[in-house]
Amino acid sequence: MRDRTRRGAWAIGAVLASLVTVSVGTSVGPITAAHAATGLGAGGEYHPLAPIRIYDTRAPGINTAPGAITTSIAGGTGGTADVMVLGLGGVPADASSVLAVAVSITVVNPSRQGYLQVSPTGSAAGTSSVLNYEAGQNVPNLSVLTVGTGGKITVKLVTTAPGTADVLVDVFGWFSTSSFATSGARLIPVAPGRIYDSRDAAFNPSTAPLGQRTTVKVPIRGADALNPNVTDIVPNSPDVVGVVLNVTGINDQAGSVGTFVSVLPEDPSGDVTTSNLNLAAGQVKANLVIVPVTNADGAIRIYNNTGNTHVAVDVVGYMLANQDPSTRLGRVVPLTAPFRAFDTRDPNFGNVQLGPAQAETWSFSQFVGSVTLAGTPVGNQIALIGNLTGTGLTSTGATYFTLYPDDATKPNASNINVTQGANVPNMAVVKLGADDGIKAYNNGGYIHYLFDVSAVVLDN
Repeated sequence: MRDRTRRGAWAIGAVLASLVTVSVGTSVGPITAAHAATGLGAGGEYHPLAPIRIYDTRAPGINTAPGAITTSIAGGTGGTADVMVLGLGGVPADASSVLAVAVSITVVNPSRQGYLQVSPTGSAAGTSSVLNYEAGQNVPNLSVLTVGTGGKITVKLVTTAPGTADVLVDVFGWFSTSSFATSGARLIPVAPGRIYDSRDAAFNPSTAPLGQRTTVKVPIRGADALNPNVTDIVPNSPDVVGVVLNVTGINDQAGSVGTFVSVLPEDPSGDVTTSNLNLAAGQVKANLVIVPVTNADGAIRIYNNTGNTHVAVDVVGYMLANQDPSTRLGRVVPLTAPFRAFDTRDPNFGNVQLGPAQAETWSFSQFVGSVTLAGTPVGNQIALIGNLTGTGLTSTGATYFTLYPDDATKPNASNINVTQGANVPNMAVVKLGADDGIKAYNNGGYIHYLFDVSAVVLDN
C-alpha cells in the first residue's frame, strides 16, 4: 500500500457566495462572528428538481443551441459553447440565490476521441475533465458546477484532431446561497454500501435480471447495506428527501441488446423518456445519480427499457431536510472550477499504475481545515465531490475501481468499471476517513486514475 499526500491550492465558491483561495498548509485564523455558522441560512443546501433538458445541440429550440460543437486543436484550443443555466428548468434566475447546480452532461455521437471540460463562463477551464469519450460513443456524467458570467457555464470539447460532437445538458437540482429564503436539504455522505443487486439472492431471491420495461422497487429510508453489513445506512426518517447512488448496469447477459436504465422517485405512469445509464450490448457501466425520495413507502424505482440486464445499487449519501440552520454538517461548497487533485500518470504523483487487488491512500490532511472565507475558515470537510476517471488498463479483461474512506472496510461497491483501452469517467461522492484520507482500490490489472474535485461537503 502506498500513501500519498495532496498539496496545492483550491479556489472555491463559499457558502456565502464569496470566492476564496484555499492554501494547503497555510496558517489560518479563528472563525469570526461575521462568518460563523449561525449566519449560513440555506447556504449549501440542495433543492431537487424534476429532471429537464435545458440544452441540446440537436434541437435549436432548447436554449437556442447552435448545433454540433466543432472541436479544433489549432493553437491548442477546443470547441466551446456557453450554456444558459439560471432561470431554466426551475433554477432561480437570481444569481445571488444560486451557489451551484447539479447537471448531467452528455456527449452524443462524437466524431473523434476526446474529453469534455466545463467551467463557469468567464473562468479558465484548467486541466480537469468532466467526461472522456471514444468516437461514436454516447457518454453522460453528473456534475456539481458553479455558474459564471451571465448565468452561464462554458462547455469545451478537446480532441486529438478536429471533429464534432453534440452536447446535452439536463438539470437535476441546485444548491442555494445563504441569501435564499427557503431551506433545502443537506448532503450526508456515507461509506459506500450496496443496498441492491439483482444478481444477489439477499436482495433478489430469483437472481433474475430486470426484463424489458420492468421496474423494481429499491427501499431507501431504513435501507441496510451488505458486505460490510450496515443497518440503516440511510435513516428511516421522513426527513430523508433524496439519495445519492452509484447505479451500475451489468448488461452482459447472453443475447444482450442495447438498453437504458432510469432511476425514478415513483412508478412510471407511461413511457419512460429520461435515462441515467445508456448501455450497449455486453457493457458494464456505472453512473452517479441524485434522486428524490418522495413516495410514502420511502423507496425509489429502477427501470430497464429493453432486453434483460442486471443492476447493482450502492448508496454514497442521502439528502436530509429540516436541519438546524446553525449547523454546518452536509452543506456543499463548490469550487470555482473543477481542480485536478491527483493524476497517477503525472510524475508529480509517481507515474505508477495501481495493481490488481491493491489499495493506496490519499491524504487530504493539509487541506481539511484550511478552507477560508475572506481569510477565515469555513469549517472542516467530511467529503469530496468530483469526477473519477480510470484509464490505461493493461489487463485484457476488466476491472472495477472503488474510492472509500481510509478508515473503512473495503466495501462490495464500485465507482467505475473499466475495460482495456477505455477511459471511463464517473462522478464520485467520497467520504473522508478519520485521518482525512481516502483509499483507492483496483480489482484487476494495472490502471491509472485521476480525480478532479468540484466541491467539498462541510463537517460540523
